[in-house]
Amino acid sequence: MIKMVDRQQIIHMYRTRGYSKRAIARELDINRKTVSKVIAEYEATLESSDQDASLETLLTCAPAYDSSKRSRRVITGVLQDLIDDCLHKNVQKRSLGLKKQCMLGKDIYEFVVGKGFRVSYSGVCKYIKESKGSKKDQSSEAFIRGYYPPGEACEFDWGEVKLYLSGKLHKLYMAVFTFSHSNGRYAWLFRHQDTLAFMESHRNFFSGIHGVPAVMVYDNMRVAIKEFVGAEKRPTDALLRLSNFYRYHYRFCNVRAGWEKGHVERSVEYVRRKAFCVNLRFNTLEDAQTQLTATCERINQEVGSPSTNDKQVSLAADLAALNHCTNEMGCFEWDIFKVDKWSTICKQGSHYSVPDTLVGKMVDVKVYSERLVVVHNKEKQAVHERIYGTPGWSIKLEHYLRTLLRKPGAVHGSLALRQMPKQIQELFNRQFADKPKDFVFLLQYAHDHGFTDQDIVMAYQDLRKRGLRNVSADQIKTLMHALTESEPESSTVKHPQIREEQSADIEEGAFKILMDLSQIMDNQGTFKNNNYKH
Repeated sequence: MIKMVDRQQIIHMYRTRGYSKRAIARELDINRKTVSKVIAEYEATLESSDQDASLETLLTCAPAYDSSKRSRRVITGVLQDLIDDCLHKNVQKRSLGLKKQCMLGKDIYEFVVGKGFRVSYSGVCKYIKESKGSKKDQSSEAFIRGYYPPGEACEFDWGEVKLYLSGKLHKLYMAVFTFSHSNGRYAWLFRHQDTLAFMESHRNFFSGIHGVPAVMVYDNMRVAIKEFVGAEKRPTDALLRLSNFYRYHYRFCNVRAGWEKGHVERSVEYVRRKAFCVNLRFNTLEDAQTQLTATCERINQEVGSPSTNDKQVSLAADLAALNHCTNEMGCFEWDIFKVDKWSTICKQGSHYSVPDTLVGKMVDVKVYSERLVVVHNKEKQAVHERIYGTPGWSIKLEHYLRTLLRKPGAVHGSLALRQMPKQIQELFNRQFADKPKDFVFLLQYAHDHGFTDQDIVMAYQDLRKRGLRNVSADQIKTLMHALTESEPESSTVKHPQIREEQSADIEEGAFKILMDLSQIMDNQGTFKNNNYKH
């Protein structure tokens, strides 16, 4: 490719030194056809009406080549198929209403580079533009860049994101916080865009950064603004509660003036795309939150461009300038329910079980965004994960132990048993299907002595490993105590070797007792059978 200097040298040698085309080509090691083309352009300028202007243009403008007919050499084969597949998935996402999670040119470039391909970002963008077709140029609006001291302002906004949880598509809401100084980004996922999620997101943010900014900036969202009184905007009770507890000021944007919090407006789209433009399928909401948190950490540490070279330093300055935060605000709402005949409370069509001793009584409920805590006489009675979507039942078997002791046969077909862990159901079906009352006594004993379902399962599995086929409730109770006592206590046993020896002695002693009990029970059974035969 001929350069500007080469063209000027060709004209100089031809005009002032009288070199022939062949001599110039030989002297500069340039193809003779290229030399002839440059000289032809020069002679054409001498014949033009405005000779000086044409000659100046020829000597100052870089050579341009028509590349419209040039074929691709890098984006071919597998790489081309990979980019086409990303573009095809974008089309599918738009058809499913996921246009906000489509991959942009930069995302596709990072994706294919991560697969091991060597390609330029401009090449990927050019191929995408050719695939989409040209669009008319649109005029852009100009903005004035502002200055923000470290730790002074942080912007908040909501964003929608659609993800598959356990194979089902859910519309979730993403609370995004962005520092105005460093552009540091933090985000959390919620099932609803309500007051509880609004408060919990702030609590999570302040707890995660170990401090509070001086000012929080909001747009005209319902969870922040209670009502408009002329030009005045009155905050909600939740925002007043947050600002008073964490001691920060708040500021609202003008109506339809998103540029007044332009950092977070861009952050919502950027974080959502970086976190969920490739992987949309998760088992639980916690798994999706884990990926979102990891994405924010990666974004806050990225370097390599003029806009991110000093990002880590700026973010450190933001975090160092925050106001001190010591406590966490309780983010819940109180509610009162009456326990119905099924020993449940009903909220938004879904039923949640409570101990059957509370039937007909009024109970207080702490409503969180993801769980419910039932309180009676200032004591916690039950904790449930909230049910979203289709109304359902959250039933726990330990809440019905008193009733089941009078009606043990009801265990078999109960919804409570079906909602217990699979291992507990397996234990019941294998060992207690014909002895439901013993199973209820075992659960009652575990509940009274502070044992969990996992403790029961561990004891049962340990007995099975020791060769016992028919396991009784008394054997499980004994081994639960043995396993609990065998756990090391730093206050009584300090040396590791002594701790291991004592644990082994306790476990071995418990096993001998269990074996003796089993032998006695077997002998009694044989003796009864022999007497029956005689």
